[in-house]
Amino acid sequence: MQKSLGLFLLLSIPFLSLSSPLRSQTKLALPGCEPSEQVQKLLDARLDDKLLEKMKFAERESYRQGVLEDAIREYPREILPYQELIASTRSHGPDSFSALQVRFSKFAADHPNDPLALTVGGIALVGKNTPQSIRLLEAAKSKAPDFPWASLQLAKIYFSGKRADNAKTAEYIAAFFSACPASANGTAQWILTKNVALQPEVAAALRSRLEKETDPKRLEEYQTLWGLEFRTRPPAEHQAVRDQMSLDLKRLEALNPNGDVEWRAFLVKGYKQSGASKENVAAVEDDLTKAFPRSQQAHRIAEERWQNAHKQPEDQADKAAWDKYSREYEQAVQEWLGEFTEDTALQRYGWFLAIYPDETIPEKEGLAALNQLLQSSAEYDGSEMQLWAQNMAANYLSDRGWEPTRVIELVNTAMPLHEKQMEPYFEYDNLSADEAKMFSEQKISQNQMFAALLLKAAQQAGKPQAAARIRAMVEGPPPEDKKFLSGYWSNRARLAALDNHKQDALAYYQLALQTREEPPKAWRGKLKDEDMDEAHALWKELGGTEVAWAVWSKPPAANEAQPAEGRWEKPTKEIPTFELSDLSGKTWRLKDLSGKTVLINLWATWCGPCNAELPQLQKFYESVKNRSDIQVLTFNIDEDLGLVAPYLRDKGYTFPVLPAYSVVVSLLDGLAIPQNWVVDSKGTWRWRQIGYDGGTDAEFQKEMLGRLDSLEKTP
Repeated sequence: MQKSLGLFLLLSIPFLSLSSPLRSQTKLALPGCEPSEQVQKLLDARLDDKLLEKMKFAERESYRQGVLEDAIREYPREILPYQELIASTRSHGPDSFSALQVRFSKFAADHPNDPLALTVGGIALVGKNTPQSIRLLEAAKSKAPDFPWASLQLAKIYFSGKRADNAKTAEYIAAFFSACPASANGTAQWILTKNVALQPEVAAALRSRLEKETDPKRLEEYQTLWGLEFRTRPPAEHQAVRDQMSLDLKRLEALNPNGDVEWRAFLVKGYKQSGASKENVAAVEDDLTKAFPRSQQAHRIAEERWQNAHKQPEDQADKAAWDKYSREYEQAVQEWLGEFTEDTALQRYGWFLAIYPDETIPEKEGLAALNQLLQSSAEYDGSEMQLWAQNMAANYLSDRGWEPTRVIELVNTAMPLHEKQMEPYFEYDNLSADEAKMFSEQKISQNQMFAALLLKAAQQAGKPQAAARIRAMVEGPPPEDKKFLSGYWSNRARLAALDNHKQDALAYYQLALQTREEPPKAWRGKLKDEDMDEAHALWKELGGTEVAWAVWSKPPAANEAQPAEGRWEKPTKEIPTFELSDLSGKTWRLKDLSGKTVLINLWATWCGPCNAELPQLQKFYESVKNRSDIQVLTFNIDEDLGLVAPYLRDKGYTFPVLPAYSVVVSLLDGLAIPQNWVVDSKGTWRWRQIGYDGGTDAEFQKEMLGRLDSLEKTP
């Protein structure tokens, strides 16, 4: 199952409405640090999530665009509607986005002395013509040096991609906060990680502003403030931050005692970060659930409590434990479906996701859940989520051998959708080499998955002609990247079998087995090895004996001195020379770890795969913590750092946790987690592994220890 990138087609809106209001003004007012109260209230009311989520996708996007166009016409000197329109169209309408770029380029060209028009044109052209975008933004900045929005967009351009420049990012984000010292703007706060020295000043200014605020929507920006205060103060002072948070929360509750469900969810999160007792947190949660019993937020509370009372089995190979857990979870979801009727995601997709791993569900029930998934996604989701739903459905049917003809139809629908979705990303002119490589690898991986699904379904349905559209792709030259070789040979084998060239298929299956970098691992009590199973079935069909099969299928001898790469890859950057304090107050410096091989795990409390991997990491840490030649560290990247200590306490984890949000964001273009980094005894970053793919505790221990020990056996 792969995540995909999605966009939606929208009709462009004529440019005419922008011309006259600007030409009629001799001295143009510029937007400030915050939108006007009228604009903010208009967008808050008309683009409220609870309103939008009830609309079908086409209606929702047309409505959103209409609201933003109306706001631009009514408030042509406010930047927020332009920003929202550009972001929305870029995400959901790649075809109409080209027209929007032309429109806003003309806007800038027609008003060369207007910093707002230049900035809007610059924002629209990022990725299409980034050099011109930079020229427009620099022109806006030169005409109005204190205009914050040109500086913010320039900081964003230099934040990542092939033009990444930490010094320029820090310079431009400093210019933004010089003009808007107390801004809680999400983009600005994200970019602020590149200017660590500035963060305490921003935190102080933001606190000063919020202490005078009374609007509940703006008061929720305390969440941003608390994250900043935790990150800008050493762990030894975190209790002082929590004490201040407790005072803040008392004031906030008094200011808005009967807040809406979002307000109450904000308070719940605040109390968790403040270190409040479990009883006090539960009381705030109970207040939310009582006031909004059918809400999505009430469902989240119920599910979190259920998860705390029903721990997931730690051993991915323990089938009995996982079967029991799955049955109990399915029963809980059935109850939640009746209780939390306002949680649209639960109602549309919850039951299918609950039964997805369960192969004991009767076919009729499984198909009913799948049909609801596909229908809901087609009506309410953009193409990204539609592709996800089609992938999920095709994999679900294929795993169970149900309706192979329908799998063919799903794949034939998904393939061109995926191709169309990827186009804007390959055309984006500010991709770094790492980003371009990531998108290329995603495309190869997705296409291999499509081919595998189509070939298996064609075999099951007895429809070899269904493979015609992918034949050229499957029979093309082997990929240069060896991580894709096994998948390539698997699909060659399936195609050969479909063509009734069964001896050829066995040869290709053997290559698939020999080139895979690691065997499949258990997940939720199941261990599936499709290549081995398919090859074995074909072997028996051709009359092969089990004795000969054991010889044929035996893997090549492993090089014990150098573990197979598997999901490990060589990093293209150097690890920064960090100096960080862990949550207990101990300072860790990279230079002080000289002579040790180091495993660094990147994680966050909100990351599901991280939560699955951390129990294994804890066991590994326990097994090596007394070795003088190995050190295990973890880099936590929670923005809401106050949640981390309570999380560790509840889970009983004792490995060192270093708050490293700024370090990691500054180093990486994205935050794909979990990650494991291996650093050799000389401080060189040697290996990186992204993601978690299950497996037993013993497999995790062997893999990590083998990776660390191998560094000392190689020059």
